[in-house]
Amino acid sequence: MAGRSGVWKDALLLILCMAGSCSVVCAQSKTFDGDWWLAGTGAEQEGFILGYGDCFADPDSLRVRMLMDDSTLRIAVSDYYQGHAAQRSRPAAEVLKDIWSGHIPVTGAEKAQPGQGWRARHGFFDGGWWKGSNAAERLGFIEGYTTCVNSGKNKAAHLQLSPSAYVQWVDLWYAAGGDQEVSAQRQGVKVTDVLLRVGNHPVSGAH
Repeated sequence: MAGRSGVWKDALLLILCMAGSCSVVCAQSKTFDGDWWLAGTGAEQEGFILGYGDCFADPDSLRVRMLMDDSTLRIAVSDYYQGHAAQRSRPAAEVLKDIWSGHIPVTGAEKAQPGQGWRARHGFFDGGWWKGSNAAERLGFIEGYTTCVNSGKNKAAHLQLSPSAYVQWVDLWYAAGGDQEVSAQRQGVKVTDVLLRVGNHPVSGAH
């Protein structure tokens, strides 16, 4: 049985790798703008906020100056696009940054104090969170996180596969077999650290 399991896993890794490789163009060309935002579900939108914020927010530099709960933030982005039809082509990431900086006012938002920030980097986004979230939220998280990473100047760090391919790889990584201790250790690893393991070479990072 162990031999068959290993063969099955290798076959699955190969299939997912091929699917991920075919998704590179889609990952580079998809635009997460107002049309995409308004067509999405609340879960995917909130996942995008969490994923983008996990990469962008930095309590030390106070990048997020205005604090509000995630639901209020999600609604604020939707309200912006609904009230500014001519701005539908603006990336959702830019709207988020304008809200966090205070350039787009939101009722009920509070000014962050030094050291307070949005939340601790990578916070509770580990295997427990991943398994407890729904499929749309997981996809949104990857869409947001990869959007932030790929906007950076360090092209070597860019995540070039499609978000859906990364979702599959993260699912596979957390579901990998092993004894209880190994499984518990995996659950404690942050989602973003799993993404760094996988990178653009899934097979080598999936173990």
